[in-house]
Amino acid sequence: MRAVSWVVVAALAWMGGAGTAAPSAVAAGAGGAGASGAAATVDAAAETDYAVIGDRVAPSAQAGGYKRFTAGPVAGSPTTLVDSAARTVTVTVADQTLDSTGTMTMAWPARIGSWSLGISQTEPEQLVKLTRDGKECTFTAGTLTVHRAEATSTGQVAALTADVTGSCQVYGGGYYASAQVRIGDPDPNRVLATPRAEPARFSSGALAGTVVTHEITLSNSGTKPWTVGAAGTASTNSWSPRFTVVPEANACTGRTLRTGETCTLAVSATAPTWWVNEHLLVGGDAEQTLVVPISLEGYAPVLPPTAVTAAPGRLSATVSWQPSGTSTVTGYRVYDVTGGGRTLLTTTAPSVTSVLVPGTGPRTLAVVAINGRYAESPDVTVDVPSVASEVVGNDWYGDAVAVQTTDAGTSPASPLPPRKLGLERVDLDPSRTRWVTAARGDVSVCPVATEQCVTVPGIAGTGDADTTREAVWLPDGRIAFLRGWSEELRSLWVVDVDGSGLRKVANLPRRAQLAATAGNGEVVVHSMEGFGRLERVALADGRITPVPGTEWIDDFTVTTQGLLVVESRDDKSVTHGPRTTTLMNLDGSGARRLALPVGDNRQATFNHTGTRVAFARYTSDWEATLWTAAADGSGAEQLSSSTLGWIDLKWSVGDRLAPTTSVTVGSHTSRNATLAIGAADGDDFVGSLRRQCRVDAGAWTACGPTVALTGLAAGTHTVSAQVTDASGKQSAVVTKSWVVDAAAPTATLNAPALVQTATPMTLSWVAADSGGSGLANYDVRTRTAAPSSGFGAYQYPTSWQKLTVRTLPLTLSKGYQYCFSVRARDRAGNLGGWSAERCTSMPLDDGNLSASTGWTRGKHTNYLFSTYSTTVRSGAQLTRTGVSARRLALVATTCPTCGTVDVYHAGVKVGRVSLYSSTTKVRQVIWLPLQTRTRYGTVAVRSVSTKRIYVDGLGIVH
Repeated sequence: MRAVSWVVVAALAWMGGAGTAAPSAVAAGAGGAGASGAAATVDAAAETDYAVIGDRVAPSAQAGGYKRFTAGPVAGSPTTLVDSAARTVTVTVADQTLDSTGTMTMAWPARIGSWSLGISQTEPEQLVKLTRDGKECTFTAGTLTVHRAEATSTGQVAALTADVTGSCQVYGGGYYASAQVRIGDPDPNRVLATPRAEPARFSSGALAGTVVTHEITLSNSGTKPWTVGAAGTASTNSWSPRFTVVPEANACTGRTLRTGETCTLAVSATAPTWWVNEHLLVGGDAEQTLVVPISLEGYAPVLPPTAVTAAPGRLSATVSWQPSGTSTVTGYRVYDVTGGGRTLLTTTAPSVTSVLVPGTGPRTLAVVAINGRYAESPDVTVDVPSVASEVVGNDWYGDAVAVQTTDAGTSPASPLPPRKLGLERVDLDPSRTRWVTAARGDVSVCPVATEQCVTVPGIAGTGDADTTREAVWLPDGRIAFLRGWSEELRSLWVVDVDGSGLRKVANLPRRAQLAATAGNGEVVVHSMEGFGRLERVALADGRITPVPGTEWIDDFTVTTQGLLVVESRDDKSVTHGPRTTTLMNLDGSGARRLALPVGDNRQATFNHTGTRVAFARYTSDWEATLWTAAADGSGAEQLSSSTLGWIDLKWSVGDRLAPTTSVTVGSHTSRNATLAIGAADGDDFVGSLRRQCRVDAGAWTACGPTVALTGLAAGTHTVSAQVTDASGKQSAVVTKSWVVDAAAPTATLNAPALVQTATPMTLSWVAADSGGSGLANYDVRTRTAAPSSGFGAYQYPTSWQKLTVRTLPLTLSKGYQYCFSVRARDRAGNLGGWSAERCTSMPLDDGNLSASTGWTRGKHTNYLFSTYSTTVRSGAQLTRTGVSARRLALVATTCPTCGTVDVYHAGVKVGRVSLYSSTTKVRQVIWLPLQTRTRYGTVAVRSVSTKRIYVDGLGIVH
């Protein structure tokens, strides 16, 4: 699949049946009329892959039947997917600007030439299909011209240059479209113009009789100039369009827009009392007609609501009103009109006269009947106190209570009294916008601002085993909860907010309390068996892992950073009294005591940044005050003097910190690369962070901590990464470039002597890398043959792998032959092939040969292995049994007075060797003739004169 091409896919346009003809402006513009543009300037963009799949409105289009899926043209970075079984290729592009996806499918491999399109045709090239946001359209008429089509060795797209123009049927309506695909084609004559509009679609509303005028900016995002043609409007629900192009505001028709240039025009209409759905059509010399959907909601006049009031709540305001004498059609809208703006907050049914509106701070609100947008109520103001940070807990009676802190998490100068939430045993979701509670027998999700809970479907049961006990949010937005009123029936479950994905993880008898970890793979529970301990439960398979050092634990929480906060009584024989609070890792390591003031401190819970800890200081079994302290437990101060049975403390703090991301990849890689995408956030669980990546000019896609890429082209590539947290805060985009080295390195062994006459020996080699990343290390292998047998399998000694030097000292065994090969690895990870073998033999020492009468053994460092055997007796023999060889070599001393020997193998005389030389030379290798086959048997070296013979060793070659 290609991920580096650029494509533009325009919206699908419908051409229907009956209806009046389009205005003359439409006919002139849509047909592409207009002066031809200046010659295109070829720039870097023309050297990249590019495509346009766009709208095309015929001059004879009947505007009354003109309908669309969405705005166009679509622009973005495509991928190409080849279906080898269907013999097709699909070009796909996701346009983030329009939030739309389009595809074009055609035959692959494609044949060069022009093809008449039609569903009745039989040639694969005559079937072309477009899809837009799931709506499919196959051409029924038109022409496909393929200029260039090349496939890679694996059948994927290497180059594709094609043009298609025609029409097709969708739901009985005609759709006129064209496409121009330029992939792997730097031809400057094939640059394209791409018309765009901002906004890509326009929707408004107005009281009947009101004139609505809107300005639209046109631009050219292609590489070829676009000469703008006529502009007009077409209607989809009336005989003639209500919108018209304002002539004096049209600065576009006749103008040539080069890449990136813009111009503006305006459309205007008088609002009726119904919906108007129309399109602005702009022609020109581009292959596409620019189409901009425009809609207008006309309202009949009604009287505004009266007696509007707004009462502040905890994090929201209650807006109430009296309906007017004229009834609305579908209900009311509440707007935030602070500072002259207009933001829709909520919509209600006609019977509703009061609604809860979330939000804090001073605001100005207005209530409007839906069919009277500009005949609204008088403005009302309300000031809802903002809450930057709260500590929320339950009292012993089951009610959740909130106490406000400062931004720093400390006690405010003028502490506010605790405020009830109307909920019980709550946990805050990763986005900080929703509670979850399971204290009433089911699992409910409740917006923090309104506390209007919605039960998660599919969970409620009828028996003791089905009763929910408590629920917590997982970092990825799922919910984990415990079931079973009886301890013996306790079980762990997970579910999505909408009730899907409900799954039982494990039976957990005699377990209580539940906390999510920083990732999405585990939760922590409290076992009540024995002395009690904490356990980690894997959500994938229910596997339980005890946490060391957590016996006798009374309570625990888990921080956003994934640390355990545990508390235990100093005196285990009493139920109250001083307690110790400890911070540790999830595996029990790194335990450190928090310096909280001495006392009965319970429910220690860290805020999201891990910088403050809240805890309850108990004075009796049922009474406690609320405190906060620094992360190490120091500087404790009282947050609330209200005495309650504080339990299950939680921090409710807005998300303040944006995440950060990092990209790790080597400076060079092979065609297959693994990238590490880091994600961190100072006040969010790492498991709640969503990574997005894109490679080169490809589309942004979701990615994980590692990204594996395959089949990369040689050259420079760039990866971009961005992280979004659960509340929508995003990191900066981080980019990293690297070079793909697609060439494997080579290595060649330097030839060693065929027979070694010294020990140890050193193997050496040369290597080269043409890909650019440089040589990293080398592997060496060997196969060996013993004196009595042939070669065995290759051996790869560990110490011979990934060598960083080009030499290898070796101590060879006597009588063995060795064949070596080497391969190189570059810094990109490319591994070259094994080199040609180079072989050598270490001779048997003369001491390894049996001597007959007449031989004398001697020692001297001049000789191989510092030994030699000598004789002056004719017929004296040195022998070695069980030798397998095809060729033998005698290692001996030559001299002016040295004699001659005969060499026999398996009873066959191999040859006679004269040891004469004009000067004395030691460690001389004298080869016997190569045999026609490998022989096995005794080797005998026999003196044939009374002259002195010095034998040093016997070389064996297989």
